Amino acid sequence: MMLRLKKNAGLNKTKSFMLLAVLCAVVMPWGGKALALKVDEPLNQIENTVNKALALLKDPVLKTQQGLRQQKLYELIDYRFDFQLMGRLALGPAWRTVDPKERATFVRLFSDLLKNTYVRRVDSYTAGRMTFIKQLKRKNLALVYSKYENNNDTMSINYKMRNTNGIWRVYDVVIEGVSIVKQYRRQFAQILLNEQMSGLIKRLKAKLKILRRVDDRQANS
Repeated sequence: MMLRLKKNAGLNKTKSFMLLAVLCAVVMPWGGKALALKVDEPLNQIENTVNKALALLKDPVLKTQQGLRQQKLYELIDYRFDFQLMGRLALGPAWRTVDPKERATFVRLFSDLLKNTYVRRVDSYTAGRMTFIKQLKRKNLALVYSKYENNNDTMSINYKMRNTNGIWRVYDVVIEGVSIVKQYRRQFAQILLNEQMSGLIKRLKAKLKILRRVDDRQANS
């Protein structure tokens, strides 16, 4: 995904990358070490989700059933990503001042945008190889390092995760050192300053409308 409302050159290496999707500080004082990983470890959980998403995207039957494929992908992403926390972090201080109804509408639209962009991003991974490298943990937080390789191109994709009742959920994704959440927070802050929350919601709806038109054209092509 690069999920963005406007282009940002810093999000490009070989292709414009999303999705989706969030975290600038790749090197952080986590104090963790690589572990002999169990099934419930964050690295295994996010790797399992990404592998399932790739399998769905490669499924030849689902390629002819775009609606069903999207539904299955969105269910998978909903389970693994903490969109409520991502939305709160993306709004920053404005989160506390936004009307609860507008806040709920924002989270719904923002999560739809992230999911749509993430699916597009993961779809582009099917031509190469995704490798999960290591994890760092501190209490209920974790940072999982991975890389995508395609021919001579390599891209780092790192996931910030939080443990909630035994489930490790993503709340930010860092692509080549660029935090998706921070990118959105900068954009949203400017929009809120000039257009308030109603303007931001209007922009999100417009962006989603465009993406859905693209999806419809692809489904009918």
